[in-house]
Amino acid sequence: MTDARPDPIEPGAAPASEGQPAHVELTPRQQQIMELLRAGKVNKEIARELGIGVGTVKQHVVTLFKRLNVRNRTMAVTRGMVLAEPRPAETHEHTATAAPSPATGMLERRPCAVLSLALPAEADDAAVRRLHDSLAALACDLDAVFVARRGNAGDLIFGLHQVGERDLLRAMACAQRLYETFSAEAPALAGAMRGGLTVGIVVASMLRNGGWSGEAIVSTAIAGARELQEQAPAGQLALGRPVFDVMQAQGIRSDALFGAGTAPGAVAFNALAGMDWHGERIAYPLVGRADERKTLERCLRDAAAGQGGLLLLEGETGMGKSRLCKALLAQCRQAQGHAVAYAVPQDAAQRDTAGGVIAMLDGSQPRPGAPLVAVVDDYHFLSPQQRLAVLERAYKSAQAGALVVLSGRRVPETGAAGSTDDVPVVRLALSRLSGKEIEALVRQVPGAQGMPAAQVQHIVADAAGVPLFAVELARHCHEVGVALPLLVIVIARLDSLHLDRKLLRVAARRSLPPTTAEIAAMLGQAPDTVADAVQRAVASGVLREDADGRLDFGHPLLRKIIDYLSLE
Repeated sequence: MTDARPDPIEPGAAPASEGQPAHVELTPRQQQIMELLRAGKVNKEIARELGIGVGTVKQHVVTLFKRLNVRNRTMAVTRGMVLAEPRPAETHEHTATAAPSPATGMLERRPCAVLSLALPAEADDAAVRRLHDSLAALACDLDAVFVARRGNAGDLIFGLHQVGERDLLRAMACAQRLYETFSAEAPALAGAMRGGLTVGIVVASMLRNGGWSGEAIVSTAIAGARELQEQAPAGQLALGRPVFDVMQAQGIRSDALFGAGTAPGAVAFNALAGMDWHGERIAYPLVGRADERKTLERCLRDAAAGQGGLLLLEGETGMGKSRLCKALLAQCRQAQGHAVAYAVPQDAAQRDTAGGVIAMLDGSQPRPGAPLVAVVDDYHFLSPQQRLAVLERAYKSAQAGALVVLSGRRVPETGAAGSTDDVPVVRLALSRLSGKEIEALVRQVPGAQGMPAAQVQHIVADAAGVPLFAVELARHCHEVGVALPLLVIVIARLDSLHLDRKLLRVAARRSLPPTTAEIAAMLGQAPDTVADAVQRAVASGVLREDADGRLDFGHPLLRKIIDYLSLE
């Protein structure tokens, strides 16, 4: 598939006058190719730079020639240089280009989980309405998309509005809830219910600042889930092969469902009650983090001596916060201490999660001579009010001698919670691992042992210091393209930021880091209309700005994934 748009200029159109060239809008990919043509690159070099096939480059060049109404590269470069100059309307303050409506839909690839459920053919209209009503209610509660199908079936699509790392678990929980509902009201129908569940890529029309536009969905994953549902035995949920990969990546144990060491196939609906609804990623031996571990050991010794404290552990997704917390908990137990932990769920703001955390802290009391460690992981999922309540209780526990660890992407300032001088507060912000440390981690991943040195170094470069990225790249080292679990991790984080997707798409497809003005020009907008969006992207860490005002991605995988997801 080529990502070129239909040609808006007929091949026989008259050339624009030299004095006032007609403005031609190029797609971000065409603008990227134009830059490389201007740099004198041939097709093979362009293909290598952009990571696409030579045939695809040729299609882009032909379309570009037609769009610019030129016959060769020299003419294209000359025409492109003219188009790059500001248009008269752009230099007049009263005719500056207005920002396009954020409601404009853009086609984009999305990692989604798709659940398809069907009642038996003998189900009456009332039962089918109950199925559809239940699915629609679940879709509303869980921000999924409900697709009613003719007859006695329906689908739920998770991740279309906003990707979440727990979308697969949400889909399985919905299957369990529907089964339990029908078991209570119509046991015969429940026993004959069939389901299919898979994860995959959906092509959808998305709003510029996030969210589905409601205009288009195309996906083989939807067809795959329906096929699994049709083939499933009565009373069972058939799982697609990609489900197992995502479960492995998220540390969701499947032994209770399928038996030890077996891959998922079809699981009885009534067996979902034994599902591992939490999951813990595989804890590989710690590499690096020597300074951080020394700090943790010092805090643990202080707690054993009766001096509690508050430890704020900060870092972006995949930096190893949870792994360090596990190491601290293990050290505490080895020291004959008491260790407790609470993993905050992603939907914490919709439930009384703070009450659960506070109950854990209230139920843990220090013992003389033994350390007490209480960890609150993924603290950032709490609402602001919940965070304040937990902070206030954490101070009290620290005053009583406990070491309380609040681990999250960013832990807000603690002053608002009424901090006291007698509670030491330590803030640890995790930085990226070195190349050698990432290499050591990669060689511990099953399946990556014996990997050629060149391939290891390629993973080290792509991971760019982020441990979780390194692990997932190593796990999928024999696959082409970006692995689905890695897409889920990255897009879930990007979706939560609600950044300007079109801006990021343009930045991802530039061969050289652009300035705000250059991005605005490619978007056909005035610079001041995109300045705020650029600053939000920089503040989030997705983009970074150098001293010359040029914008690059904070991590190379972000650029690669955004470019892959974007369709024109």
